[in-house]
Amino acid sequence: MFENYVYLKLVDVIDDKFTQSKITEWRNHMLNSYADVFHNLRDRIDPVFPLKFFISKSLIDEVIIDTVIGLRKITESKVHSVQFPNTFKIAAHLSYWWLRHKPVSLHYPNKHFLENVRIHVDEVMDDEIAEKERQKLIWRLKHINELIAVQIVMVFIFNFDKVVCGRKECKRLKKSDSNFVFDDFEAFKTLVLQKLTYYFSYRPITPKVIEHILEGYTFHPAWGLTGNQWDPKETIV
Repeated sequence: MFENYVYLKLVDVIDDKFTQSKITEWRNHMLNSYADVFHNLRDRIDPVFPLKFFISKSLIDEVIIDTVIGLRKITESKVHSVQFPNTFKIAAHLSYWWLRHKPVSLHYPNKHFLENVRIHVDEVMDDEIAEKERQKLIWRLKHINELIAVQIVMVFIFNFDKVVCGRKECKRLKKSDSNFVFDDFEAFKTLVLQKLTYYFSYRPITPKVIEHILEGYTFHPAWGLTGNQWDPKETIV
């Protein structure tokens, strides 16, 4: 019956601007983001629980196609002269369409439920703390696509290995300014990631909204940028 409601056709998205190498670069970035989240979650799951992760190549292709179509509209617009979308726009569209298509799914036998998953811990942990960690793990598994979308945009924009503001600098800043409340950069980064994950999970969002969020995050001097997003020579629209 679906043929009466859905029309499908092939879309050619490769051209002189959106080349095969650029598309391959974006696909690899998304797959690497998935791998990072997957390994982090898998290491927390008790291997006894029969949970499997599945990533759909077809839906990955859909993410790429819709991203290119959206970005091409920007470059072809008569309102402004954007030769090629900036880093913020690319990251925003990749994450937005990942959230729309949700390429990753979880599979487990019918007799099992995700709520029964157990955490794998090496150290001795208090029962109450262990249960809180287990509930966090369940939530992350339910929202695995949102976690991956966060990974996609943040790693695309920022280099987390390059931290401008260390613990010593943050401590000095905190003493001189009561408005600075973080003990170190990691505390600030954790809160930013939590808030972005919340937005992706529960709030209506568009590529433009994601773009503005990312632009706002770059204003903090503690972030080490991976590229020249605010280079005045670049066209920012």
